[in-house]
Amino acid sequence: MTTTKMNIEHAVSPVVGVMLMLVVTIIIAAIVSAFAGGLATGTSKAPQMTMTATFSNSTGMTIMHQGGDSISTLSTHFVVTPTSDFGTYQHLHWTINSSVISVDTSSGFLPWDQPGAFSSGLARTFQAGETANISVNDLNQVQPGTYSDTSGLSNAKQADGRWSDAFSPSYGFMSTGSLGERFNLQLVDNSGKTIATTVVTIQP
Repeated sequence: MTTTKMNIEHAVSPVVGVMLMLVVTIIIAAIVSAFAGGLATGTSKAPQMTMTATFSNSTGMTIMHQGGDSISTLSTHFVVTPTSDFGTYQHLHWTINSSVISVDTSSGFLPWDQPGAFSSGLARTFQAGETANISVNDLNQVQPGTYSDTSGLSNAKQADGRWSDAFSPSYGFMSTGSLGERFNLQLVDNSGKTIATTVVTIQP
C-alpha cells in the first residue's frame, strides 16, 4: 500500500513539470506573435515604379511611368540632384515645383499638385503608361530658386516673377554649358521614401 502511494506521488511531479513548460511556451509564443504583428502593422512599404525621363531646353521635360504601382500625386514629389558631371555640386538638390507638372490622363492634362486647388481638378494618381510633362516655359522650376538673387551671378529671375537656379553657370540645367551632362531624378513620398529613380541627360 505504501509503495503504491509513493509511486503515485513520484508520477505527479513530471506531469506538473510538463504542464508548466507548455504554459510558458504558449505565453512566449503569444508575446512573440503580438510583437511581430505590431511590427508588421507599424511598417508601411512605399509603392515602387519604374520611370524614364527626358529633359530638353527646347521642348521641355517628360517623365514616363514605365510600370509598377499607381502613385498618389498628392503625397509625392520629384527631387533632382546633379551627377558627378557637375563636379563638386553633387551635394545640391531641388524639389521640382509640382504645380508646373501636368499628367496626361484619360481625362486630359491635369496638374500633379497645386496649392489651394480642389483634388477633383488634379491628376491624383500617376499610373503605368501615363506621362507627366513640364512645358519649356516652366523648365526653370525644375530647379526653383533657393534664395533671392542679390548678386545677379547665381540666380535668374524669370518674366513670371519666379526665381530659379536653372541658369547658374555652375550647376544650372538650363545653362548652355550643361548640355550633354546628366542629373538624377527621384520620385519620393512625403516621408522621404524613394519610389523611383532615373538618370536624365540634358538635351538642347
